[in-house]
Amino acid sequence: MACALRDAGHEVRWATAAQACGTVADLGFAVTAAGLDVGRRQAAVSDRLPRILALPPRRRRGHFFAAFFAAAAGPAMAVDVRPLVESFRPNLIVHDAAELGIVPLAVERGIPHVIVAFSGPPPAHAVPVITAELSDWWATLGLELPEHGGLEGDRYLHPFPAGLHADPSWAFDRLRPEVVEPMPSVESPAWLASFGSKRPAVYVTFGTERAAGDAPWPALLEAIGDRELDALLTTGTHADAGTFGPLPDNVRVERFVPQGTVLGQVAAVVSHAGAGTMLGAASAGVPQMVLPMFADQWDNADAIASSGAALLCEPQERTAAAVGSALDRVLTDDRHRVAASSIAREMSVMPVAADLVPTLESTART
Repeated sequence: MACALRDAGHEVRWATAAQACGTVADLGFAVTAAGLDVGRRQAAVSDRLPRILALPPRRRRGHFFAAFFAAAAGPAMAVDVRPLVESFRPNLIVHDAAELGIVPLAVERGIPHVIVAFSGPPPAHAVPVITAELSDWWATLGLELPEHGGLEGDRYLHPFPAGLHADPSWAFDRLRPEVVEPMPSVESPAWLASFGSKRPAVYVTFGTERAAGDAPWPALLEAIGDRELDALLTTGTHADAGTFGPLPDNVRVERFVPQGTVLGQVAAVVSHAGAGTMLGAASAGVPQMVLPMFADQWDNADAIASSGAALLCEPQERTAAAVGSALDRVLTDDRHRVAASSIAREMSVMPVAADLVPTLESTART
């Protein structure tokens, strides 16, 4: 969205945690360090995590969101970003759904704010948990918390197609997720040319965050090793393939491969239902097997499974035998391929960022 606004001639200024400033600068934007990085957020809420993790997985999202983004990150960002708002004097603020620190500043100054969601909205049971956390903070600022806690913004851009049955309860515009590479495109590795050319190929990833180290790798490797297929596993920096033991001959392990380079060659994607992986596979029309682990991943998994484009493995179904059986169904049941193709067609006609620039311009004027 930022690139589309810049390409339309608008001046765009970023504020983000210091660890992300390099990525934003590589895209050619002016950027100011503000707010907490992942490690500082986690440290700030470490005393709450045991209570949150004791809840059933599908009941944790609101508590995670309230702790990380409302209690820890929001007030810190509000303090850091205020000087930028005062000096830059934006006509419009565009932020992601978890960036809550900018919202009271936007309301206080009457600046319209647009939310670009990276995932589905918080479920209904999560909203009161989040708004309760926000209410006390907003009161100290002398502001009245808006309806839905400001989570809907003055305009809300939603990345899910209708077929995922996970639309917000408030007004929204759909926005098709697009890939913007911060670095020049890299040549595809030589091994990729033959990947999946002789038998079905499967892409397995649990993202690049810390939780990737806790994924059920042993069960997956055993299930994959017993089947006639090729598999690519990407571990990120937090999972150590050296701890997996002997790898099956049909498995290739990499730290990271841009998923756009492999999605056109695989018959299925196995993941944690992180929004980037889930929506990328959905956009490519690839059937999925999802093993959610925390936060919004459970809602993402329920959404893609509800469409028929994926099978969801609950925690008790993550043995090698159960995972293997689910993988067989994803690879052989035509209903999953048909549903995945249907979702991909829906996504292909969703507006992209450039299409929504006039909408954001109108919001800024209003």
